[in-house]
Formats: sequence, C-alpha cells, structure tokens
Amino acid sequence: MAGIAALSVATGVAANTDAIAFAEPADDANLRLILRESVVPGAVRVALTREPDYFAADGLAGADDVTLVSRRDGRLVGMGRLSVYDLVRNGRAQRIGYLGALRITSGTRESARMLRDGYERLRELGIGNRESGIGNRESGGAADGFFTSIATDNTRARRVLENGARFGLPTYRPLCDLVTLIAPVVPSGGHSDSPTERELLDFLQHESSRAQLTLAWSAERLHSLSRHGITAADFRVVRQGGRIICAGAVWDQRSFRQTIVDGYSGMLDALRVPFNAVQAILRRPSLPRPGSVLAQGALLGTFVRQPDDWSTLWPALKARAAEMRLSWLSISRDARDPELAVLRRLTRAREYHTTLYEVEWRDGPRWPDAWDHRPFRPEVGLL
Repeated sequence: MAGIAALSVATGVAANTDAIAFAEPADDANLRLILRESVVPGAVRVALTREPDYFAADGLAGADDVTLVSRRDGRLVGMGRLSVYDLVRNGRAQRIGYLGALRITSGTRESARMLRDGYERLRELGIGNRESGIGNRESGGAADGFFTSIATDNTRARRVLENGARFGLPTYRPLCDLVTLIAPVVPSGGHSDSPTERELLDFLQHESSRAQLTLAWSAERLHSLSRHGITAADFRVVRQGGRIICAGAVWDQRSFRQTIVDGYSGMLDALRVPFNAVQAILRRPSLPRPGSVLAQGALLGTFVRQPDDWSTLWPALKARAAEMRLSWLSISRDARDPELAVLRRLTRAREYHTTLYEVEWRDGPRWPDAWDHRPFRPEVGLL
C-alpha cells in the first residue's frame, strides 16, 4: 500500500526551507528516489515505488492527483500526495481525498513546520482551489472529506500524526483496523465466466453500496481504468441461475507501481533459503531475493453476495493470477468484516495491519452524518 507508510523525523542542521510547491516533471527522479529510500520496517522490509515514471500512476480510476514537495537548497526533502476519488460513503457517491506518500527525508530538522505547511497547502487544494485541478469535474465541488492509512506498527508516524492537532496539524480520527492479506498464488482449476459490461456495472454498483470507501462504479470509471491495464474483460464472475453472485479482477500494477523487497529481518532472513527449498517442493511462491520487485497483483472490484461465495470466486481469481505469472494477491478488509474469516481460511495469507483514519482540518469540510454500520472496503490498489 502506498499510504502514509513511512515517516522519518530526524534531527540535523538545515538551512531555510523553501515554500511548499507543486511537484514538477523535473522532480521525477528525485521523487522516485525518496520513495525507494523510504523503507517500511518489518519482518519483510519493503519500499513502495513508482518506476519508471512517478507521474504514470496519476489518474488511477479517474482520480484527481496532486503531489506537493518541499525543497531545501534545491534538494527535495519532503513530499505528500493527495488523490481525490469518487468513493461511496453511507451508500452515496462522494468526492473523497486520500492522503498518501507522505515522506520526510533524514536530516530534516524542521519536520514539524514542514508538516504544518504541507497539510495547510493540501487542505487548500482539497477544499477546491481551482488552480490545482482538484475537485469534482462535473459540479465544480471540492473534496467532501479525507482519509488515510498508517501501518499499525509504524508507531512513530502514528504518534506524530495522532497528536498533531496540538501543533496545527489536522485531526486523525480512527475509522477501522484494516487487514491486508498477501496471499500466495497456487494454481487451481477455478471456473468463471466473462461478463458483459452492463451486467458487470449493475453488479458492481449494487455491491459497492454495501460498504464504505469502495469505488463509485460507472461506465466512465471502468473505461478510465483501461489507461492502467484493466477493462471489463479482465473481470471474472461466478453465476448462480444465470445471475452474477460474485465478481473481481486481478490488477497487475507493476508497470507503474511496485513493491520492492528491501530485505528480511530476524529468523526470516536466516531461514529464507531453506524455506524457499520447501516452497519449491510444495509448488508455492518463494520469498523473493532482496532488491527484487514482488510479483504481486491487487484484487479490484471484488465482491461476493455472501461471505461463503468466496469459496467459488477465490479459485477463479487464483487461476487468473497464475495466467498472469503473479505469485501473490492482495486484498484489504475491515477487521470487523464477516468476509475476513472466510478469506483467512481460504488464502492462508500473510497479514499486514494498518489503521484507517478520517483526516479533518479545523476549518475543513464536515460530514452531516456519522459513518454508519457498513464495513470499510477500500481498494488496496488505490492506497
């Protein structure tokens, strides 16, 4: 996930920081370098990168995107990204901004001020500064709200941001514990059909309304995804009595977004070679060598009528992933989601835990109602 995965706040002597500015095409190499060097700690250390062109990931699912940077002596020392999507909240489509790729490089002494200035600029953009290009293209409105995700074990970032309101940062209000499953792809004989675009959209629109922060599906949204490798033909569906009961697509994002394995820690590092030997015998994915890109796909638009319907959809998705030469599949679910227990049993996946936050500025937009009982199901490929 490319959310607020890493936040480095270090000490060191620094000169005055230039004003927060829009990222420019000339910043491409430096933006990619910051992402590559921002390693997420854990048993498997990873970097979330955007090669070979940082800006190639703009416009995912019709999003409006802006990246802000902070420079010191002509060098990039910080960055942050705002992507505004049409997402579902309480059963209705809303313009909701996702805050991601927050990075502050080591040696930056004035981190708190940089965060304040950056968040203030993002607030202005998200609320609807016309020059930014952020906002609803049809109505001219701005983002109705904001959210982000932070790795649960990234205690440093959580401590800074959860208490940031005292220092002029927005308020971070927890929405849910989000569990991301990284499941091995073992070839299977799952059966599925290919849907027509109309019946697929009818199913996606109905099912997305049953959860929070799902994509607000439309023909325009589906067509926009073709720029990044997904069309209606990539979806697999399972029918019952001629009616779709579950659907989903496997999204290979490696051409514009990657998860790079930086290395392993502890026992996993010591046991990687013998573990891989056993995996080879079992015909299961091995742990990649450090420095390699994880052959991982994200599930997109994946819905089932009932949790137990996953038992018919999951083999079909694995079969599709195997055709695409992927070794792993990822999907995120609210820890309270009734589907999670079924997915855990079926996938035997590694789990990564993040906290999903609503981000609220003091004078920013406010929802007129509370979030209702529906589980949160954001698309992992958009985080």
